[in-house]
Amino acid sequence: MKKLSLSRIAIAVAFSLYNYSSPSYAIDLPKNDTTNPQCLVGVPKFERPIVNGDINTLPINTDADEFEGIYPNLAIYKGRVYVEQGNRTVLADKVTIDSKDANNRMVTLDGDITYQDNIIQTKGNHASMNLNSNDANMNPSEYQLVNRLGRGEADEIKLEKNRYVVLKNGSFTSCPVGDSAWNIKGSTIIHDNEEQLLEVWNAVFRIENVPVLYSPYLQLPTGNKRRSGLLIPNFGYDSVDGIDFSLPYYWNIAPNYDATITPRILQHRGVQLQTEFRYLNQLGLGTFAFDWLQHDNQYSDDRKKSTNGNRYDNNHNRWLFYWKNDELINYNWRFIADTTRVSDNQYLTDLSSKYASQTAGYLTQFYKLAYNDENWDVALGYKHFQPFHYDILYQTQPQLDINYYNYELGPLKFKTFSQLSHFINSTDNEPEAWRVHIEPTINYTVTNSWANLSAETGFMATHYNQKNIFKYNNNLEHIKEGIKLDRTVNRFIPKFSIDGKVIFERDFDLIDGYSQTLEPRVKYTYNPYRNQSNIGNYDSTLLQADYIGLFRDQTYSGLDRIASTNKLSTGVTTRFYDSNKVEKFNMSLGQITYFTKSKTGDHNNELDKNSDTGSVTWATDNFWRISDDIIFRSGIQYDTRIDTISLANTTFEYRPSGDKLIQLSYRYANRNYIDTVDDRYKYSAYKGYKQDLSQAGIMVSWPLSEKVSAVGSYYYDIKQKQISDSFIGVNYSDCCWGVTVQYGRKLTDWDNTEHISKYKNKLSINFELKGLGSNRDTQAKMLNFGKLPYTTTFE
Repeated sequence: MKKLSLSRIAIAVAFSLYNYSSPSYAIDLPKNDTTNPQCLVGVPKFERPIVNGDINTLPINTDADEFEGIYPNLAIYKGRVYVEQGNRTVLADKVTIDSKDANNRMVTLDGDITYQDNIIQTKGNHASMNLNSNDANMNPSEYQLVNRLGRGEADEIKLEKNRYVVLKNGSFTSCPVGDSAWNIKGSTIIHDNEEQLLEVWNAVFRIENVPVLYSPYLQLPTGNKRRSGLLIPNFGYDSVDGIDFSLPYYWNIAPNYDATITPRILQHRGVQLQTEFRYLNQLGLGTFAFDWLQHDNQYSDDRKKSTNGNRYDNNHNRWLFYWKNDELINYNWRFIADTTRVSDNQYLTDLSSKYASQTAGYLTQFYKLAYNDENWDVALGYKHFQPFHYDILYQTQPQLDINYYNYELGPLKFKTFSQLSHFINSTDNEPEAWRVHIEPTINYTVTNSWANLSAETGFMATHYNQKNIFKYNNNLEHIKEGIKLDRTVNRFIPKFSIDGKVIFERDFDLIDGYSQTLEPRVKYTYNPYRNQSNIGNYDSTLLQADYIGLFRDQTYSGLDRIASTNKLSTGVTTRFYDSNKVEKFNMSLGQITYFTKSKTGDHNNELDKNSDTGSVTWATDNFWRISDDIIFRSGIQYDTRIDTISLANTTFEYRPSGDKLIQLSYRYANRNYIDTVDDRYKYSAYKGYKQDLSQAGIMVSWPLSEKVSAVGSYYYDIKQKQISDSFIGVNYSDCCWGVTVQYGRKLTDWDNTEHISKYKNKLSINFELKGLGSNRDTQAKMLNFGKLPYTTTFE
């Protein structure tokens, strides 16, 4: 016998068939994609209303060229015989009905036979059927599932209990009529319509006519019902890890619980085990995930060579833990958990994960127990950070937020925000603190269809109890800057604001059916100055001053830095609507004018050192729906304190259909502005950004033909003159099978020795067989292949 040489691709596809299953989520089952009319050409349809109930009570309607009755129990029909009972119909040259036994009425069919019901259509030369049990035999025969892909041939077909289709020496494929790219043959094949399951004994999987796999038993889904079994494997290659192969196993534990277990082989690293458990109960839903890699060989070599500098933890085994939970305990109580943690700061760069990204610079472990009713919102939270670099990140362990609302005071609205926070960090030289804050506010608002005016007043009272401040106060850089923290600090700041907006509307005569609005807005905000140099900065960061940000009460997030404010924010927005009241264009332009210098007394902030008043910050936002398929967005922020554009971005997207898109984007950030906002490295050896961030990119997804589509992205750093992220992918997909090949090159790190950027090249190959369970959104998966995933501008 000639031996078959299996290619890697054939083996990868073949392995996935053993108990092949669909990992549909326990909460929302996707629909099987068999609605493409081209795929269903030649597939029989059942378009009559389905008849339910006991089929034995339903009448039998028969039409034929000839009829012969042999009294009392035998009826013979000949010549173009048509028989109908309930959901089933039969066409044959000859039909014999024997009713001698009322409990075992039999029908014998001969000639050119076609049987069809709402489940299956079969064709053959000879058949018999039990009218009482609905069981039937036909041989030889070919069959086709009704209203869906699935067909084959057999020496004999049995229909049992209006549920099972049993094939003897049969075959199965979900390819359309006329296409036999793959099929499965077996000595016995049972299709369970109720369980949407195909079972095959002595199975041989063939690609075209070439056998590539034998199995004594094989199980495949034929619908969207969740079943345990192996999933389609993933095959990839990159320049660091070598061959990357994974074979997921899906475990359908219960209707509201499931798990996916994925062994992953990385040529240069070892074997990783990825596990995911998902649950849905009466309280809510959630996901657990845990990945484990025993002794990463590549990681050990990189650490010895200091490949990425000295940023290595002293570990050999590598892992990831993820838990996301959202539970509504009862009408008032809720519990939320969103936590991700990894074994080391290089994990996501080396191994990647769908649960987290290294771009944020840290991972968060967050838990919250919350209560709310008509007047109260109370939340007890715990937040811990895992930084990837040597950043000082304060954790809140714990933090209690209490909000009280009373909107039943006539025209007045009263609310109070209170917070108790405990800030800690992982270093010995940084201060820690307990902070208590209370902020009552009274609001009065007058509004109608074309204007609104809102006045608000209140105060912010904060108490600090700071510890571990001795080393901080004696730091030479802090002494030089005149920074000294006090153990106990009380801060009281009153606040006042008045905000008004008017909407003018007119018909726009230059374009028929269009209307235009003009929406000026003015807001005055006042907070007096309080010196906060004696307070550590635990959770405050300078906020972006985009157009919406111009009208914020505070310029900092958090509560540690509340800048003195005596400013007037002014802006105007114009909008254009078509005859259907669809917004086609808007543009906003605004500025902040300071009457007195805004400051906190914190001398390590470069913006506090300026003496600027007058017009300080300008911002503009723009949206233009050029057509139903084309959208343009942009935004620019200008800061006179650094006398240049601080931030800018623009995006142009053309999307004529769901599978076609072209997106062009550009983003800019001034290096002085970045260093001012992100002052974590103020007293470290790091001396700030050496150049501005200026990055242009393009992302494209386009079908090249009915069966072939391509996806690609290219992001280029103009200042660094290098690629930031890029990939290209091609997908072939017909009604029978599909394959996706992608290649990407992404920036991962900086080589301190050679002073050049480091890249990882990655190749990925994925297969899918159509008609076996639900098929994934291939385009969405391809668009998320890179480090900078696709984000639409149409929403």
